[in-house]
Amino acid sequence: MSETMTTSRPATADVAERGNASKVIDRIGATILAIIAVCTVLLLSVPSLIVIAISFTETAYIGFPPQGFTFQWYADLFARDQIIDAAVTSLQISAATTCLSLALAIPAAYGLVRGRFFGRGFASALIVAPQMLPGMVIGVATLFFGAYIAFRQSNLMVILALTVFCLPFAVRMVMARLTQLDPALEEASLSMGASKTRTFFEITARQLVGAIIAGGAFVAIEAFDNLTVALFTASPRSRPLSVELYNLVQFDSSPMVAALSSLEILAAFVVMIVLAKAVGLDRLRT
Repeated sequence: MSETMTTSRPATADVAERGNASKVIDRIGATILAIIAVCTVLLLSVPSLIVIAISFTETAYIGFPPQGFTFQWYADLFARDQIIDAAVTSLQISAATTCLSLALAIPAAYGLVRGRFFGRGFASALIVAPQMLPGMVIGVATLFFGAYIAFRQSNLMVILALTVFCLPFAVRMVMARLTQLDPALEEASLSMGASKTRTFFEITARQLVGAIIAGGAFVAIEAFDNLTVALFTASPRSRPLSVELYNLVQFDSSPMVAALSSLEILAAFVVMIVLAKAVGLDRLRT
């Protein structure tokens, strides 16, 4: 009896020590993850905060820390017709790209998720492939192809190139939502006599509203801010805002560049807030 008690105590002690060691390792891991998360947030947010701070400086050149406080550079920004025209062009390109991307992404995602056909994996990889390529490659390729068929640089070329570049964002968003839907609902609708078209619009599409809004928001932001594609496909006579900002950075060192960048940061932030309130970012997880 005494031998049994003697052997059981060390075993219990070993289990306790292992449990304590596991807790220590978990705490160390959680601490490291927290440090990495904080550093990541700072790395992403601090540069934007610095740009916003510089936009209010009173000096006529870009410098940090800012000196004084003024809205002069924002007033000068809105007084430039060239900047306003570029902003309108970017809004038009963004809206057209978003509509075209969603019009292609919804049926493509539905076919890739619900369809059963030969080469489905290849088709999925082909649609998502532009997301793996640098935007500059797509811009240059579109420019060369346009030159080959006598298709000059224009807003239409920008829209088509951006649609190719942004389409994977919308497709992946809709596909992620489709995989979560129960196919039994569609089968029940079909068994009750509804057509495939009516089933899609009344059953499936209603459940995809959140994913469609989210995909459209991401495409709109990317199409509005994209430089690498627009730089090679935009017409010199009608440049989008991203290209105009690029030219300002090259030839103008005034804080007006920071003011324009701050407005773009604010616009993206507002879109994300509206998206979070309307859809809920937690519902967009895959």
